[in-house]
Amino acid sequence: MKYRADIDGLRAIAVLAVVGFHADVPFLTGGFAGVDIFFVISGFLIAAVVAERQRQGDFSLGWFWERRVRRIFPALMAVLVVTSVLAWIVLLPRDLGEYARSMGAALLSLSNVWFWENSGYFADADKTRPLLHTWSLAVEEQFYLVFPVIMLLAARYAPGRVKTLLGALALASLGFGIWQAGKHPDAAFYLPFSRAWELLAGVLLALWKPVLPTPALRHAAGILGVALIAATCLLFTKETPWPGAAALLPVLGTVLIIAGQGGVVGRLLALKPMVWFGLISYSLYLWHWPLLTFQHFLLPGPWASAVAVLISIGLAALSLRFVERPFRGSAFLTRRQVFAAGAGAIVLLGAFSGVVVLAKGFPYRFDDRSLAMAQSRLERSRGSYRDGTCFISFRFDETDYRKDLCNKADPAKPDWLLVGDSHAAHMWTGLSAANPDINVMQATSSGCELTLHKDPVEREVCDRMAALIYGDLLINNRPDGILLAGRWREKDRDRIAETLDWARARGIPIILIGPIPQYTDDVPKLMILSWRFNDPGLLGRRMLDWPKAVDRDLRVLAGQKGVPYISLYDLLCDAQGCTALASPTTPIQWDYGHMTPEGSRFVAARMRERGLFPRGPAPAPSPGSR
Repeated sequence: MKYRADIDGLRAIAVLAVVGFHADVPFLTGGFAGVDIFFVISGFLIAAVVAERQRQGDFSLGWFWERRVRRIFPALMAVLVVTSVLAWIVLLPRDLGEYARSMGAALLSLSNVWFWENSGYFADADKTRPLLHTWSLAVEEQFYLVFPVIMLLAARYAPGRVKTLLGALALASLGFGIWQAGKHPDAAFYLPFSRAWELLAGVLLALWKPVLPTPALRHAAGILGVALIAATCLLFTKETPWPGAAALLPVLGTVLIIAGQGGVVGRLLALKPMVWFGLISYSLYLWHWPLLTFQHFLLPGPWASAVAVLISIGLAALSLRFVERPFRGSAFLTRRQVFAAGAGAIVLLGAFSGVVVLAKGFPYRFDDRSLAMAQSRLERSRGSYRDGTCFISFRFDETDYRKDLCNKADPAKPDWLLVGDSHAAHMWTGLSAANPDINVMQATSSGCELTLHKDPVEREVCDRMAALIYGDLLINNRPDGILLAGRWREKDRDRIAETLDWARARGIPIILIGPIPQYTDDVPKLMILSWRFNDPGLLGRRMLDWPKAVDRDLRVLAGQKGVPYISLYDLLCDAQGCTALASPTTPIQWDYGHMTPEGSRFVAARMRERGLFPRGPAPAPSPGSR
C-alpha cells in the first residue's frame, strides 16, 4: 500500500484527542473517542496490506503476526519496564500487586478483560491505574488474531463473499454494541464484540475502495468528517453511552476523511507537524497515561499535567527513533528471533508480575505505620456496606434487594430508612452502632443519588430502585423518618428539593445529610505521602473544593424547606482543616471519600454527641402505615 501522509495526520488528531481528554483539557470532554478513530485507521491499514498480499499470493499468518509483533511489542515493553520501576517506587503494596496483575493481563493481550472485571474506564479510581490504557491494545491484538484467519478462510471457501461476510459481522457487532452500551456499559466499552465494528468499518473501506470522482466531493467528505469528529470530542462526555449509537459519529467521520483523499482536509493533515505527531502517536499513547497517573498522585493540577504531557511527547519521539524504527525493518532480527525475543520479554516481565503478586506487593518497602494505614484500604470486604442485599452495587440489580432484612420494622424502636448511593451506604455501620435505640434500615445503590426521580445519566437500575423506595418501601412499610444522603453535586439540587417536598407532603420526617469532604486521591495514600515527605499540609491541599460549595448550598435549601440538615463539614472540619483520622493509623476514609467502618462509627458518634440524630420511642403509627 502506498504511504499516505494524511493518515498519519489523522493519527495525530486521534492521539491528541485522547491525551487532551486524559489531561482534563476542559473542552475535550469526548476526547476518549480518539481510540475509536485509531480502531478505524488500524482496520483500514491492516486490511489494505492483507488484501494486497493475498492478491500477490504470498500472504501467511506468520508474516502477518511478525509485522504485528515488530510494530507493537518493542515500544510496549519499554513502557512496561519503565512504568514497573516507577510503580515499585510509588505504589502501596496492594496497588503494586494490582499493577502486577494488570501487567500480566497486558502481556497476554487480555488487559481489556482484566479491567472490565476490575474497574470502570471513567471511574475516579482509575486515574491511579498506570496500565488502564492498554485495554485498547488488547482489543486490537484480539482482532489481529481472528481477522487474518477469517480472510484466509473466506478467500478459500467464499472468495466472492468476503465483503458481505465482513459487512454482516460489522452490523452484528454494531447492534450488539448499541444494546450492550445501555445494559452493560463497562462490558460494551472494553470487550471486542462491541468494538469489532469500528475496526471492520476500516476493513470494509479498504476492501471497497470507494472513489470520490470530483475535488468538490473529496473536500466535502473531509470537511464533514472533521465536523463529526469535532462534534464528538467537544459535545460528548463520559456519561454518553459508549460505544453505542453515538460512536457512529467519529467512526463515520474517520471513514469520510480517509475516503476524501486529496481534498483540502487531507492536504492539511499531511502537513509536517501533523505527520510528526502521527508518527509518534503510538508511543505517545503508550507513555502519556502512566505519566499522568503518577503525576496525578504525586502532584495534581493542570500545570503538572501539562508538564507530564510534554515529557510524554519527548519520550515518544525518543521511542520512535531508538525503539520503534530499529525493530520494524526485516534486517533487524529474523522472524524466528522476533518471536523468540517477544516470548522472552513476556516471560521475564510475567515472572516479575508473578513474584510481585506472590510477595503481596513487597510490603517491606514501607514502614509499619504506613502499612497499617494502607491496610485500611479494604474497601467493602468487611461487609460494612451490606453489598448485594441492602446495597445494590454494579454486580446486582434491584431484585437482589432484601426487603425482609433491610427494610424490616422494629416495633420497639423508631424506624429510619437510610436512602442514597454508596455515600449513604458507608454510613449504615456507624449510624447503627451509635444509635442502638433506633432501627436504621437501608435502601442504597451504587452510583444512584436516590431522589424521587433519577438523574438522566444514571443507570437504569437507579430508576427502578427509586421506584421501589418511593412507590413501595415508603408507602407500604412507612418508616418514622428518612435519612437522605449521597455524593451530592450542584446538579442534584432541584431533585433533592422535589424529594424533600414529597416527604413533607406525606408527613414523613426527613433529614438531609450533606456531602463528605473529598480528595484528589485515596486518603490513606495521601497520608502516607505526607509522612514520607514530612508534609503535614499535603492532605488539605489535595481536598476538592466543589463538595464544600455543595454543602453550603444544601444547607440553605434545607433551611428553606424546613427540614433538618447534617453537615459533615461541620462535624469534621474547623478553621485549621478537616479531621482525617479515626485513630492514629486508621483513616476516616479509605479512598477519595468513602468511609471506613471505623470512620463511619467516628462520624456517627459525633452526630450523636451533637444531638443531630433523632432519639426516643417511636411515635404511634398512623392507621395502615404498617
